[in-house]
Amino acid sequence: MTGFGRGEAEGERWRATTVIRSLNGKGLDVSVRIPTFLMAVEPKIKDKVKGKVRRGSIQVFVEVEPKDVIPPVDVERLIRGAEIVRDLAQNKLGLNLTGDKIFEFAWKYAERTTMELDEDLEATVLGSLSKALEDLVSSRRREGELLKKDIEERISRIENILKEIEARKEIIETSVKEKIVERSKEMKLPEDHPTVLNEIMFLLERMDINEEITRLKIHLRRFREVMSKEGEVGKNLEFLAQEMHREITTLGNKMPDLSEFVVAIKVEVDKIKQQAANVE
Repeated sequence: MTGFGRGEAEGERWRATTVIRSLNGKGLDVSVRIPTFLMAVEPKIKDKVKGKVRRGSIQVFVEVEPKDVIPPVDVERLIRGAEIVRDLAQNKLGLNLTGDKIFEFAWKYAERTTMELDEDLEATVLGSLSKALEDLVSSRRREGELLKKDIEERISRIENILKEIEARKEIIETSVKEKIVERSKEMKLPEDHPTVLNEIMFLLERMDINEEITRLKIHLRRFREVMSKEGEVGKNLEFLAQEMHREITTLGNKMPDLSEFVVAIKVEVDKIKQQAANVE
């Protein structure tokens, strides 16, 4: 399911902001974008996400900033570096460097190459992640309710179409019987002649769709039961949608005159299958 979550946290020395975006996906794929110096905490980030989310393409973005200004250089190293450069230039190399040049060389020596991950920073990052995950779960739950409502409406449509099929099949069966009887009259055969009765029975058995209708009703009832449960239900819903598609296809093959209703149900089942693929 799609969703969005945002969380912020503050530690003693750090602020962290985590943004999580969830896109539809059949499995679970977690990608994390964080500053290089936070790479050591990436496995913990993924574990926490997997503990809350079971399905979807999850993108995690983490930004951190120090609460206090951190100088880009180590001041003590800068002073020592300037002294070393001045001593080398004047006393050992005989060079007359300007103060600007001495400062430039010393600055490069004293630059902080990277920030370091410490306990406070890690706890702050994971704290912002927890809040973002809570926000994401709430967002996905709201979408889930909308998906559930849409699927329930489609199930109701299928049930109504099935009622039309049941009413229509009686008319079709009666029409088949009448055609056979009319043909038998042309052949000078009575209605109760074994040949006539066998033909009627053969065609009606071949056109019998009661089993498919019963199974479709069972799948629809099961669909509602699964949707009422908590936890991971998406894959079960996808399976039931596949089974419904198979039953309605068989029904259509047995009684082609119902093609209008068969197509209408297939459209709804395909939509349900697409929606179920987005459900966790």
